Amino acid sequence: MFKTLWVVALLALAATTASAADYALQAPPLAPLTFNWTGCYIGGHLGGGASEDRTTVDFGAAGFIGGGQAGCDHQFASNWVVGAEGRAAWSSLSSQHASNVRFPALGNLVVPSQFGLKNDFLASVTARFGYAYGSGWLFYGRGGVAWTHEKIDDAYISPATGFAVDPSASVMRTGWTLGAGVEWAFASSWSANVEYNYHDFGTKGPIQLISPVEGITVAHLKDTIHAATIGLNYHY
Repeated sequence: MFKTLWVVALLALAATTASAADYALQAPPLAPLTFNWTGCYIGGHLGGGASEDRTTVDFGAAGFIGGGQAGCDHQFASNWVVGAEGRAAWSSLSSQHASNVRFPALGNLVVPSQFGLKNDFLASVTARFGYAYGSGWLFYGRGGVAWTHEKIDDAYISPATGFAVDPSASVMRTGWTLGAGVEWAFASSWSANVEYNYHDFGTKGPIQLISPVEGITVAHLKDTIHAATIGLNYHY
């Protein structure tokens, strides 16, 4: 799923570039765009993500990611660019899989369950470093701090009451992110980009899942996310 999203993002940028090239062949010749990346910008991004997670088993999810970003850059030594960016996005990443709940107080009784994980928020603050090439192209890498919001639940039939129980938890996690991308300034104040970012939130535990009837503990939960997006920025 992640590889497919990345290919689609690249094809989208390629199609945009090709359309611009066709227009340039039909329109009267214009002076080449001279773009300096020094300044600030605000914009939005849209794409897809895939998570790789683990409790007692490996599992994953795929979904959409969409949000906004703002940042500032400084171009120096002719072609080098350094900057910082903050971004926040909504995510539809969600998965469920068969699992088990163990009850040490009941002689380590094991009860089948349905474990669910949602990542509904993804944000980061990163530094980026790049190289400006030609008339309006920027190739860059980025890295920094990342956050995600997790909604966790684990539904099962309680051995004590015989009723369905679905204890849950809401967790905000901090991790790190690394990524790379290419940005194209197609007008004096506008640019489009395509990029990939990897987010690693490590392994967290124990996590207490609570319900009105009874709660359980998730010993550990590993969470990593891949994201491929296309974006649009307005520079000022």
